Amino acid sequence: MRNKTSLVAGSALGAMLALGLGVAAQAQDLGVKWSGSPQFSNDDVAFKVRGRILLDAVFQDVERDGPGGDFDTRNARGRQVFLGVEGKLNNYFAYKAEGGAVNGGAWSWDDVVIEYKPSEPISLLFGNVKATGLENLTSTRFTTFMDRGPYGDFGVDSYLLGVVAKYQGLNYSFTGAVQGNSINTADVANAGADSKERLAVTGRFHYAPIVTDTDKLHLAVSYRYRNRGDESAFAYTGRTNTAYTNGTTFYTTGAIGNRDNTLAVEGAFVHGPFSVQGEYSSIDVTRVGGAAVGGDPKVKVGYAYVTFWPTGEMRNYDAVAGEFKRPKILNPVTAGGWGGVELALRYDLADTTDAYDTLKTKPTTSQAGKYTGVTLGVNYYPTAYVRFQANYTDGDVDNFGANQDYTVKQFQLRAQLDF
Repeated sequence: MRNKTSLVAGSALGAMLALGLGVAAQAQDLGVKWSGSPQFSNDDVAFKVRGRILLDAVFQDVERDGPGGDFDTRNARGRQVFLGVEGKLNNYFAYKAEGGAVNGGAWSWDDVVIEYKPSEPISLLFGNVKATGLENLTSTRFTTFMDRGPYGDFGVDSYLLGVVAKYQGLNYSFTGAVQGNSINTADVANAGADSKERLAVTGRFHYAPIVTDTDKLHLAVSYRYRNRGDESAFAYTGRTNTAYTNGTTFYTTGAIGNRDNTLAVEGAFVHGPFSVQGEYSSIDVTRVGGAAVGGDPKVKVGYAYVTFWPTGEMRNYDAVAGEFKRPKILNPVTAGGWGGVELALRYDLADTTDAYDTLKTKPTTSQAGKYTGVTLGVNYYPTAYVRFQANYTDGDVDNFGANQDYTVKQFQLRAQLDF
């Protein structure tokens, strides 16, 4: 895997766009429908352009128990500006490629997928794919909060290059994956010697025992094994319910993991406009340096939240995939309505203290601590494809030693459009 430069990425996307338009143009009896942007189709052939714009403002008030004192941050940022394509060549093969700039950085890819469906319930996905985690599998466009919190930082893997196999029934699914690192990561360099990229093997099973017009119950369990290979050791580092960072690390184990095993559980219940959701992961870490350094620690991370739609909508749960999709707005402004409003309250926990407790020789200070945070969220949808968000988080970090604790109060705003 090699880094993709902006020029290469743009050329590749342009080529795919031209190819897709060519396929669509050659189709007879071409049909067009609106799905955020025009979608062209003919029988089992389909093509559309997709993209998203996420613009954020982040304000932080940080009280620091240590050298340097308190500080404030204020930043407006392009969280994501993405462009991509997706389509079907026939009933067996589909594709998706989407990438762009994140936080003002160079172009990088998210979804880059070739899908093969040998039969209706079976899918084989080749490319940069997510494999597990309820909130992780929910697109950033549809997540209730602006950020996935520490659970997204080290509880589950995001996009990784590999092979993902899925079997989906009416209300259940099995997922298995063998993956390396992200498609945006350079090849592992180890001249004249073995060179091994990290390896992850993941499995997930979800089951929805209740699926009615008003009630949905989601249950899932997953397991992940990772081996770092010749890459840097795994570090369990989290943020304070934001994708923003000014270079300050609030809590981290440092690079301690040679291998790890993660057992995770998921749960969600939707009752009309009311819903609850939560996930929890226990990560058993095999420490670099072994018993000479200390015991193998356990890292714990999870979240839980409740939501309510005073305008009457309900979260759009897909019982086949075990994922949440785009909400359906009952009275969009395009039809003369007021749009949809969602209110939410969230609790986050990340506990890395065992990484310190299991050391044979303990330093006087350590950032392998514990984070807890409470977030209030308000989402306003003028239409299903436009969203305005506001999140307020009150977070506390309790680390070891003097001058290592933080209290973080942050307010975030987002304007979002996707197609």
